[in-house]
Amino acid sequence: MKKATAILLLFVYLFGSTEASQLLKFPLLVEHFKKHKQENIHITLASFLKMHYLDEQPFDKDYQQDMQLPFKTVDIICMTLPTVIPAPVTLFTPVIELPEEDYFILNDGPPPYRLPDNVFQPPKSVSAQLS
Repeated sequence: MKKATAILLLFVYLFGSTEASQLLKFPLLVEHFKKHKQENIHITLASFLKMHYLDEQPFDKDYQQDMQLPFKTVDIICMTLPTVIPAPVTLFTPVIELPEEDYFILNDGPPPYRLPDNVFQPPKSVSAQLS
C-alpha cells in the first residue's frame, strides 16, 4: 500500500510540475506521422522528426496540428519554488574556561638569550694575559 501511494505521488509530481506531461501527447505524434505517411509514402520517421522539430515551422494548413505535438510548446501547469528558512543567527562567542593547573618548571634560571656579559668579550693581547 505504501509503495503504491509513493508511486502515485511520484506520478502526480512528475506530470504536474515537470514537462513529463508532454509524454501524454505521444499518440498525437503517431497519428500525425501516419497522416504524413499517407500523403508521402517515402517519408521516414527521421525525416518526419527533422521536419517538425529541427526545421523552421512554416505556417501551413496543418500548423495547428504541428503545434499540438509533444515538446513543441511549453505547458507550465505548476511552478514550485523551494523556500529555505535560515536558522537564527547567534552573535555571541562562547567563553571557554581553562582549568587552573600548577605546572612544574624544569629550568628556573635566566632565559638562554640572557647569557652573562663576560662570555662575549673582545680578544685580549698576549702581553695583557701574562701580566
